[in-house]
Amino acid sequence: MKAVVQKRYGDYKALTIDDIEKPKPGKGEVLVKVQGVSLNAPDWRLLEGKPFIIRFSSGLMKPKHPVKGGDFSGTVVETGEGVSNFQVGDKVFGDLADSGFGAFSEFVSAKASILSKKPSNLSFLESAALPLASVTALQGIRNAGRLKAGEKGLILGASGGVGTYAVQLSKYFGGEITAVTSKRNENQALSLGAKEVLDYKTMEFKKLEGSFDLILAINGHYPVKLVKDLLKPQGRFVLIGSSSTKELLKMSIFGSLLSQKEGKSYQVLMAKPSGKDLAFIAKLAEEGAITPILAKEIPFEKIPEGIKELSEGHVSGKIVSKP
Repeated sequence: MKAVVQKRYGDYKALTIDDIEKPKPGKGEVLVKVQGVSLNAPDWRLLEGKPFIIRFSSGLMKPKHPVKGGDFSGTVVETGEGVSNFQVGDKVFGDLADSGFGAFSEFVSAKASILSKKPSNLSFLESAALPLASVTALQGIRNAGRLKAGEKGLILGASGGVGTYAVQLSKYFGGEITAVTSKRNENQALSLGAKEVLDYKTMEFKKLEGSFDLILAINGHYPVKLVKDLLKPQGRFVLIGSSSTKELLKMSIFGSLLSQKEGKSYQVLMAKPSGKDLAFIAKLAEEGAITPILAKEIPFEKIPEGIKELSEGHVSGKIVSKP
């Protein structure tokens, strides 16, 4: 089968389209014929193996898991021992980020526990755009952020994969959301449920002090010291990823201490794939409460270039492909 493979650390040029052996489902796993995939931040952040500390989990000298890709959707073609919740022919979707990746291929073997049946009203490509980004947004808004109806939230980075779902989920849970994005994405944010949209180039931080119960910072382009005064006295700050390793480490180490000192809450979200959360997302999609925003579909052979584009930022929505 064909797959997107990384045999060495480097930039997107380290990725090749290779023929590899088709996997077999193990105990508790299903074999899925992949019919849609989507690109996410981990697909480019892990390419270079930097900072070096990440190689203790990803592979010291070369990637431990050479086949890339987390998000996928497709059809079950074989079930392994002990699988009772899926059968051949089921249409499923899932995220392999915690299972060694491998989605950018014609077939994947995945743990049944992290999968869900895909939304019946969405195509395979639309469904593939959901798993990592929507579950991350859900865990950020509902679990870590604890957003309640009537509360005011600020979403920094509201036009990307996680951001577009965060706006929609905030509306679902009854929050009043201010979205921060580029001017060109203003109408998109409003259509997804934002009450107000601010241009990240011209927003005035001083005027926003003490305004928000929750700040969701996606990709961490703003240092915490710049935005923490925007929180109300018992406000919550949730960092989802960061373009600055220093900022991410600082929040991971000192977030709890800062929370105790100020009475506010500061935390880094480490989202986890969850079949239960995926099923909830599928239900919302079938109800029309959330909709995937597809930026573009690219040929499977162009996934390396798509990862490069994603790493450069400013992609509105999700880049998708199919083998």
